Amino acid sequence: MNFKTMMQNAGLPMDEQSAAEQWQAQLKEQNIQVVNNSPFSPFWRTVEALITKPLVQLLNWVAQQLMPNLFIMTANRESLIEKHGPARNVFIQAGVAAQGILTFTRQNTTGESSITAGAQIATDVLGEQVYKLTLMQDVNFAAGQSTAYALAQAQEEGAAYNLPANAYRYFAEQQDDITVTNNQNWLIKPGADTESTEHYRLRIRNVFGTAARWHINAVYKQIIASFGVPIDNIYIQTGAPRGPGTANAYIYLDIGAVPTALLGAINQHIRTAGHHGLGDDFIVYAMATTGFNVTATYKLHSQSEDIQSELTTFIQAAFRQNAAYAPTRVAHQCVFSVSQLVAECHAQFSELQSIKFDIDDITAANWLPVLSSLTVTKVENG
Repeated sequence: MNFKTMMQNAGLPMDEQSAAEQWQAQLKEQNIQVVNNSPFSPFWRTVEALITKPLVQLLNWVAQQLMPNLFIMTANRESLIEKHGPARNVFIQAGVAAQGILTFTRQNTTGESSITAGAQIATDVLGEQVYKLTLMQDVNFAAGQSTAYALAQAQEEGAAYNLPANAYRYFAEQQDDITVTNNQNWLIKPGADTESTEHYRLRIRNVFGTAARWHINAVYKQIIASFGVPIDNIYIQTGAPRGPGTANAYIYLDIGAVPTALLGAINQHIRTAGHHGLGDDFIVYAMATTGFNVTATYKLHSQSEDIQSELTTFIQAAFRQNAAYAPTRVAHQCVFSVSQLVAECHAQFSELQSIKFDIDDITAANWLPVLSSLTVTKVENG
């Protein structure tokens, strides 16, 4: 939206030439004659210095700073945080460090053994980063015990730590005869980035639909989004899916699967704590998924170092398994373009000569495409 053009069309002088023309028109309308009408005359130099330049600067500041920040659609982050959000009781969400339960296993169950809180558990290199969790409590094995569980927390805030099963499997300092991993549904508190400007803008705009406080879709989206679920990742099914007065919501995260603990917290808040409309029967579920077996074959330019690991991570990122890269991600009710993924692979890796996938575009309805398996194979030039 070009506010400067809008102000020009409204007749405001946005440059010195337009201002000078308007001054001349006003003098003529008032039947005032200036003897020395040269732009270098003392009169016009005084007008330019004291009126024209300050006025034009003021109007351009209004067009560039004030006008955009009056509207949610164009306001900058500072204005959203300081004015628009708090005025509507919507506050920016801080980042959250992921927490989850890790599984520890030992082969030799003779005697007792332990791991002290503070130990670090890491992933493989994903992109250019290794993600680490810190053990929040001691792990103690009693005699005869082979498996133990303990809480761990991400070293940093962010959704990038919501990694799938078996991603965290290395001790920063190796433990004798003990292995570690994160099982399916290991997360109890998913990590979240500090809310982006656009996500915050969406939540502020969404609140306009909640003004009457009737429990329509906008109200439920606002409630669910307060748990760190992006509004774009919420689909509400109305039409009495479980009988009169019922509705369902289906959610997914930017990275990783929706933890059972998160679903429990949201449903407890809505259903048990009473944050629902009178007579409403509203349940939140994880978005259904459809698995795909994907095979990619690629060729490299001559004398290039192999990028199989990086390429695998990149493709996994497109299916929301990590945040090491930022390709276009799969989403519900969207067409996932394989040709676009190919183009993004080429843009990311200059070593890549060609890459082919054995799948066509994916047209998702109210479900999320996920990887059942991924095979990435290098083909030698020839």
